[in-house]
Amino acid sequence: MKINKKLVAITALLFVFIIFLSQCINTPAKPDPRGTAFAPEASCRQCHQAVYDSAMASAHFFASANATATNVLGNFNAGHNSFIYDSITRVVMEKRDSGLYQVLYKNNQATEARRFDIVFGSRHAQTSLYWINDVTYELPVSFYRSVQNWGTSPGFSAAVPRFNRLIGMDCFECHSNYISHKKQDVATGNYFAANAAAAEAFDKNSLVTGIGCQRCHGPAAKHVAFHEENPGKKTPAFLVSSKTLNRQQQLDQCAVCHSGNDQRKIQSRFMFRPGDVLANYFLPAVVADSANQFDVHGNQFNLLKQSACFLQTSSITCSTCHDPHGNANLPVAVYSQKCMGCHSPTAGNFCTVNPAAGTRLQDNCIDCHMPKEASAAISFQLSGNAVNSSYILRSHRIGIYRAEAAKK
Repeated sequence: MKINKKLVAITALLFVFIIFLSQCINTPAKPDPRGTAFAPEASCRQCHQAVYDSAMASAHFFASANATATNVLGNFNAGHNSFIYDSITRVVMEKRDSGLYQVLYKNNQATEARRFDIVFGSRHAQTSLYWINDVTYELPVSFYRSVQNWGTSPGFSAAVPRFNRLIGMDCFECHSNYISHKKQDVATGNYFAANAAAAEAFDKNSLVTGIGCQRCHGPAAKHVAFHEENPGKKTPAFLVSSKTLNRQQQLDQCAVCHSGNDQRKIQSRFMFRPGDVLANYFLPAVVADSANQFDVHGNQFNLLKQSACFLQTSSITCSTCHDPHGNANLPVAVYSQKCMGCHSPTAGNFCTVNPAAGTRLQDNCIDCHMPKEASAAISFQLSGNAVNSSYILRSHRIGIYRAEAAKK
């Protein structure tokens, strides 16, 4: 009997395809490293498309990401991609076949090359990390949008490049959805901590980048399952609505990451759930005598608490002015209109400063009463410049700044 070779080949290909397809169907979904209580992040979009899409484009979502050619900021072209330390030392940002790198050159010889593996930040600046085994280290050069240029990573020297700054759990707790330490002893769950690097060894596969829905709203697996089975039910089930929380609980949802990083932790921020309070996560903070003791970077909550507006009302929370699902870089006129809710010209508590010709105070309360200030915690230097450049952020202490008013 003559064998039809073409038919045999087609049959073999179909057989291979069926085997491949069956394996795909039977392959279980990768478990969420945060646990079975969490739903796939994209499942939120089924019912909350507009909010989800907005959040996925926000600075919260890009608080961290795996480094790719599309999300690493900065110029990698020759002439714009070097940081000069001295006449023989420079770090060059390079594109290579295996990724993006910061390469240390001494006398034109490459002596160290570290890949961009993880990026932190996108709105004001971006710093980057690289892996050595299971430990992350910060690259010595970061990108700053204010100058559209490369500068020293915060706290790094502009005289000597270093690639050994360890990045530990505290940074990931406010820049990512989740990461876990690498357990060395399965029986006890203890971490092997023979040295600082070993104590901060991570399970790489556990990293969930960005700040997503469930970081603020809590685990959603039961919520998603219930509403998929009961599409007609509109009352949210198995989730705590922020609207049901008291003022302090609402504030603490934001303050868990926006109240500084100098308090002693009781437990990980990753454990925070809607309705929790900061007292369960940190030892009591030292009361500041002046606003200067709270930095404009990362301590928006404690600055806000010093504001007369905050102290004299019982309704102001972070979401009074900010949509947590969007970006905060709205025009000052938008925020000024929120101020007008209490400080309208007819309310008797309106600003008495005479506006410049052709302007209205109602369009910009913000620059006077919440001025941009230099961070004392973060500064950087540009290549070939020994002077520190300031990292400028808007203060969240709403008040009367005489120096700012004098400029108007």
